Amino acid sequence: MNIKITHSWLLEYLDTDSAPDEIQKYLSLCGPSVERIEKIKDDYVYDIEITSNRVDSASVMGIAREATTILPRYGKKAQLKNRKIEAPKLVYNTFNLTVEDKQNLSRRTMAVIFDGVKIKQSPSFIKERLEAIGIRSLNNLVDITNYIMVETGHPTHVFDYDRVKTGRFIFRLASKGEKLITLDKKIFTLKGGEIVIDDGTGRIIDLPSIMGTENSVVTSDSKRVIFFIDNVDPVLIRKASMTHGIRTIAATYNEKGIDPEIAKTTLLRGIQLFQANANPSSMSRIVDIYKDPVRSKAVKTDLDFINSRIGVKIPARQIILILKNLQFGYEQSGKIITVIPPSYRAKDIQIPEDIVEEVARIYGYHNLPNNIQSTVYVKQPKDMELFFELQSKIKHFLKHLGLNEVMNYSMVSKDLISKADLKPEDHLRLKNTISGDIEYLRTHLLPSLIVNIKNNEGKGNELRFFEIAKVYLKMSGDLPFEPYKLGIATNTSLADLKGIITALLNELNIHNYDYAENPKTQEYSGKLPHTQSLINIESDNLVKFGFLSKERKLKYELKSDVFLAVFNIKNLIKFSKSFSQYIPINQYAVIKLDKTFQLMPYFSYAVIRRHAYQSKLLQKLEVISLYKNNLTLRFYYSSLERNITEKEAKNELEKIKEV
Repeated sequence: MNIKITHSWLLEYLDTDSAPDEIQKYLSLCGPSVERIEKIKDDYVYDIEITSNRVDSASVMGIAREATTILPRYGKKAQLKNRKIEAPKLVYNTFNLTVEDKQNLSRRTMAVIFDGVKIKQSPSFIKERLEAIGIRSLNNLVDITNYIMVETGHPTHVFDYDRVKTGRFIFRLASKGEKLITLDKKIFTLKGGEIVIDDGTGRIIDLPSIMGTENSVVTSDSKRVIFFIDNVDPVLIRKASMTHGIRTIAATYNEKGIDPEIAKTTLLRGIQLFQANANPSSMSRIVDIYKDPVRSKAVKTDLDFINSRIGVKIPARQIILILKNLQFGYEQSGKIITVIPPSYRAKDIQIPEDIVEEVARIYGYHNLPNNIQSTVYVKQPKDMELFFELQSKIKHFLKHLGLNEVMNYSMVSKDLISKADLKPEDHLRLKNTISGDIEYLRTHLLPSLIVNIKNNEGKGNELRFFEIAKVYLKMSGDLPFEPYKLGIATNTSLADLKGIITALLNELNIHNYDYAENPKTQEYSGKLPHTQSLINIESDNLVKFGFLSKERKLKYELKSDVFLAVFNIKNLIKFSKSFSQYIPINQYAVIKLDKTFQLMPYFSYAVIRRHAYQSKLLQKLEVISLYKNNLTLRFYYSSLERNITEKEAKNELEKIKEV
């Protein structure tokens, strides 16, 4: 995530004489990366990249802490200013606010009620700073919540107390089908399991840590408001935010797991700003529900371990100084150091290697020697090695045949699944899909290849595409079966497709295969005989091929016929051979015999071919013509050892007729 803060704002917490470009340079070397600086009027705006594990630095206060540690290492003055937040000076009113959280959904909840607030434009320093960092100024109440979020790093919210009515805030999990209207007037139907807050009547008044609802929003008529802070489960926040596409700044912060300890600082700073800029006449006592305070885990390591991992010898005194400047507690006994990180680093500092990383980055990665460490070569698993070798061979060969490789998304739409006469329930659906076009993981390559043909019609007379990719098949367990497939689609002819298939099998040195008709035609078949075929070796399928039926051609709105094939990569690996078999040139005469067969359901070309090749004298078999159900074949008979007679050749042919 990226945050923006102004230089003048940073200087309210950081005492330094460093120029903005120096702060950018040195912070980027050892801490958050300052990607750019923009001058706006008399101020500068820093655009800073924050890594997802360092949400503690995603604020003015967080950047000030980092600068205090980093800048002195480069001879620059940097010290945190001791800014005390004074206790509230308002009269306490008697308003009640009840917060119920029986399921412990919020790690910490804080709230206070203000009476007699005056809604108006924010003071210039708040308005100008918010607009400089890209946040639109609305009114003083909303602006204060945004201002302290950027300043302290903890999102807050403000409700209209009179619109809540019951004075109750009940944390619970939503039921499936419940509806809410957010601040931006969008209606959402909840999936069930989202954390919501209702007012005790079942009416949802907040989607906590993400966005408030329309029925509790502050308006220009609001007089009594609730200043509210919650700290709920970051996993559930992200799930709800992604599921419903509500990507607010608050959700971006909260889903990264904010330290509950800073909620108090945030609330007190908010009260201070409300007192100064909203002129409330009174306030309630502070509600603070914090059942399980954060306890940092002590991490034990030693100096030798730190230096061995970094690769240089850093003096113990320097390591201790780095830890101290990072505000880490520590105890040293000889070379053993027990480190206790502050609460805002409790999730990030868990193991000795985390301590090593902190010391290394503050010491400066640029100060480490440029030595290449010795490595151990880890060989690929045998099956993947064979796959990559075969994949490379297939790609190069098909490109030489004039085919173009395509790379489609692994996700497809429900509409494409329906066009292929497949069932959506047989596909794995993405929970947080951002578009209906990429909603389901595909179980077949061919529908995507058909779309490739459709999208390129008119751009060329002959289209030949291929793709090697995984398909995703549902299994009884949690994880899908993900086999690799090779798909081919062309608009040329079935004979051209069969030629490509045969040439590829020959290139892979796969022989002795049989043809068979495919009894299953639901995937991409035509209804005419002998066009939906399989190529097998015994019971192992190598490839299925055929053409797109007229019905499906209409569904895809195709102008040309489409011919398709899908290969089983696993079986191609199983039967392919790295080296070709040498067959010497036959020096004896070849006898050619033509024969026409009447094809029947039980007497197909595959049956003829299988029985023909049982003869040791058959060298080659060619298809001459096909008219209706009459197939004419040419048989080439010869021997490598002697000249054979025509009678011998005819006897071999008669054996097929007997079948």
